[in-house]
Amino acid sequence: MKEQVDTTVAEAVDAGTGAPARGRNFPELIVATFLELMQSRDPNTITFRDVAAAAGISHMAPYRHFRSKQLLLDRIGDIGFGLLAEALDDAAARHPHDPRRQIHAACACYYRFAVDHPAHAHVMFGTDRGLWDRARPLPALERTRAILLRIVRHAQLAGDLPRGRPAKEVLGLLWAHIHGMTLLAANGVLTKDDIGAPEAFVEAGVRVILAGLGAA
Repeated sequence: MKEQVDTTVAEAVDAGTGAPARGRNFPELIVATFLELMQSRDPNTITFRDVAAAAGISHMAPYRHFRSKQLLLDRIGDIGFGLLAEALDDAAARHPHDPRRQIHAACACYYRFAVDHPAHAHVMFGTDRGLWDRARPLPALERTRAILLRIVRHAQLAGDLPRGRPAKEVLGLLWAHIHGMTLLAANGVLTKDDIGAPEAFVEAGVRVILAGLGAA
């Protein structure tokens, strides 16, 4: 039996051939394996031993790169918010002179992210706080918040959102509403029979929220 190695670059054993799969970065491999396991399992039940076995690495390797499951979840959350921040930035950039359209694009992007990255979204937004030993700000979360605040402030300056409310308050109202609609639609609680096409439902919801904020 080939001895498993534990270095910075993974030398995992390919399950099909038994040959070493060289060249993968260990932290990236551990993160990818955890996300893959989440496709069929509750993250609460996934252990570092499970990750090591699935990745074909030594059972101590995850502990050497993530001293606790908390740190692994922190990393997954930070990666997820980084992906979301980049997508939001791209969505806003497509409408540089139309702040209202930026808001719609950002909200549609938020929904699409939850659908396309369900495992990341589960870690980022999951309500099961048993997943976490402690809470700490994630750098990419702060970047995501900054992008959304920039969109809101741009819309306020253009008169597409009311200036009488602090930007953070307006963002909180928008974020809470779109997040709730996103989770209900993405998780199938609200089906197409209930709401029609999810993207159109999100679009309509944003219009209602903007009207409620006095932007209609």
